[in-house]
Amino acid sequence: MLHPSRVLTGVAVVGLALSARHVAAERLFTLSDDGRTFLYRARPGDQPAVVAEMFGVHPEGLSGFLASNGISDPTKVGTGFTYRIPNTALRALSEHATALETENARLTKEVRELKESVGTLTRERDEAHGAATESEARAARLARVQTLWPILQAALVLLTLVAGALAGVAVAALRRRAQADRYARSLAIELDDRRKVTMAERQESARHVLDLENRVRTLEAQLGPRVLVGGRGS
Repeated sequence: MLHPSRVLTGVAVVGLALSARHVAAERLFTLSDDGRTFLYRARPGDQPAVVAEMFGVHPEGLSGFLASNGISDPTKVGTGFTYRIPNTALRALSEHATALETENARLTKEVRELKESVGTLTRERDEAHGAATESEARAARLARVQTLWPILQAALVLLTLVAGALAGVAVAALRRRAQADRYARSLAIELDDRRKVTMAERQESARHVLDLENRVRTLEAQLGPRVLVGGRGS
């Protein structure tokens, strides 16, 4: 993390550099083309530690500052030496922009997750609403059934009575049919007996007729010549 004093110092240096472009013919420090580095030309009496402090470099970072500028002996840096100091303000802004991008990505992800959660909750709400509507319809049907239940009970009792009556009628019909069957069988037996008697009587009559015919033939055979003679004599 950058120290706030370093950021403020860097911003101040940037302001000084920009103002120096307009008010000074010979600028003591400028910005590199990419804006990431200050270029400071040493003046008489400038010491590396003073320059580092002026640009917000802490004492513990002095050795790194000297190494980055290729200074092995701070006492031998002369006037006109160009120091290259990282633009801490720009780096802070870059880091802040990166942090903002990271935060934006996190917030975007959270928004997407919230949208998905809202979609899930909406579906669950719709399903719950559908279930509630179905429950209400079922309750309405049950209420109608409860209203019609006495009528249904009366109808069931009536159907039971009708079924009992029909069963009685069916039993009576079966009994009558059984009686009719017995009567029909007795009639058939009686008719068969009568037929047998009639056949016997016919056979007896036929035998009697045959017997009479035989007697007539016998009489004719006995009386035939006499009848003929008598007939002629008369």
